[in-house]
Amino acid sequence: MISYKSRHYSMAIVDIEKFGTRNNADQSWLRARMYEMVEKAIEAAGLDWSRCEREDRGDAVILLIPADEAKQDISDGFVRQLNTELIRYAARTTGTVKMRMRLALHFGEVGHDGNGWVGGDLNSCCRLVDLPELELTLQKHQETNLALVVSNQWYDAVVRHNPGLVDHLKYRRISFVAKELRDIAWIHVPESPLRLRRPVRTVVTLHAG
Repeated sequence: MISYKSRHYSMAIVDIEKFGTRNNADQSWLRARMYEMVEKAIEAAGLDWSRCEREDRGDAVILLIPADEAKQDISDGFVRQLNTELIRYAARTTGTVKMRMRLALHFGEVGHDGNGWVGGDLNSCCRLVDLPELELTLQKHQETNLALVVSNQWYDAVVRHNPGLVDHLKYRRISFVAKELRDIAWIHVPESPLRLRRPVRTVVTLHAG
C-alpha cells in the first residue's frame, strides 16, 4: 500500500552501458563516478540536487525531480551537462572503466510504499531506459557517450514546443512493445557540446656525451 498520495515528478533514469561485464572494483568505481557526474549535471543545469528523490538500481540511478523544476532545464540543460561530464571523463579514462550511459526522461505520478518508489509512470520510464533500440543506438554510435530516449508524452509536452538546445527534428520516432507497455518513444544522440582532446605528451630523449 502506498504510504501517501502520489505526487507529480519529472523522472530521469541513468544507466551505465555494459556494467555487468566489469569486475567488482571497476563497478564500484563506475558507480561513484556516475553519482558524481549526475549531481554535477543537475546542479550545472540550475536544478536543486538536494530536492531530487533518488533510488539506486546498481548500474543505474532513478531521479525524481520535483514538478516545479522546469522540464526544459532537464531536457536541455541536464542532458547537455551530463553529456559534457561524460566527454570529460572519456578524455582521461579508457579500458575497463570506460563509461557510456543511456538516459530516459518521462513524467507522471509516483508514490512511496515505505520501501521504494512505485507507480505506473515510473514503470514506463524503466521500460524506456531498457529498450533494445536504445542499446543498439548507443552501440551504433561508438563516437558518442550518451543515448537519450524520451517518452511520447515528454516529447509532445517539452521537446516539440520548445526550441531549446536540441531541435525536435533531431529526435527519431520509434514504436515499441516492452512487457505490458505498447507505445511510442523518441531517441536522440546528443552532439558534443565541446571538443576535448587528450593532452599531448612530449617525450624528451636525453643523449649522453
